[in-house]
Amino acid sequence: MRDAPLSPEDGPDARRSAGVKSARRVIEILELFDRHQEPMSLTELSNHLGYPPSSTLALLKSLQSLDYISYDPGEKKYCPTIRVAMLGEWVQGQIFKEGAVIALMTQLQEETGETVMLAIQNDIFAQYIHTVQSQELLRYYLKPGLLRPICRSAVGLALLSMQPLDRIRKLVKRIEARRTDPADVVPLDVLTAELEEVRARGYAYSDQLTESVSAIAIPLPARSRQPPMALGVGGPTHRLKPRIEHVAITMKRLVSEYCGG
Repeated sequence: MRDAPLSPEDGPDARRSAGVKSARRVIEILELFDRHQEPMSLTELSNHLGYPPSSTLALLKSLQSLDYISYDPGEKKYCPTIRVAMLGEWVQGQIFKEGAVIALMTQLQEETGETVMLAIQNDIFAQYIHTVQSQELLRYYLKPGLLRPICRSAVGLALLSMQPLDRIRKLVKRIEARRTDPADVVPLDVLTAELEEVRARGYAYSDQLTESVSAIAIPLPARSRQPPMALGVGGPTHRLKPRIEHVAITMKRLVSEYCGG
């Protein structure tokens, strides 16, 4: 992998490729900070990401000059600044407007005792954008940002239940074309039949993705300027499966109270 500066002879394709790589690495640096949630040294960053120290330092200095990264010379560690958090503040404001969704998720966690997650569609996946963790010792631990196969996860099925057949057909074709995991390819007739069941009972259930773990999900009422979202509850199958109907009723009740759905 090349890390030396480009020369004029490299041409536009090489320059474009290098630019794309640098953009990806900037995002990977910020995501690494999000996972560790603490300041990190140049060596730590370089080792975790597998970048040459010189390339890592160049990226950090660029981010530092733009005030997105700060450097503590005493500790010799880097840390994202508040500017990073502020970049997506307007998006979060649209999704969590007036705090109703956060309050809903908190109460749902308290009433069910299980982990609660909020998901949106991200291409051929469902992605968790916010979670409220269970306080049980044996629990389903989830972090925001996790991607789940949209045709096999409970939150994914809840999201798809809001979509028309033509969009679902196009999605299945995209998944088949990519084949990132053969298990994620669900025949259209099987998927549409499952979605009919989801719509009929008002919730999706899945225990196929993670061994001994189940999830229940329902779509949230549509809101202007918000992406379609699904609310899920996940936990150990032995605890959650016997309570499917009760948890689903609890979810619907709280959604009605907080979101008017």
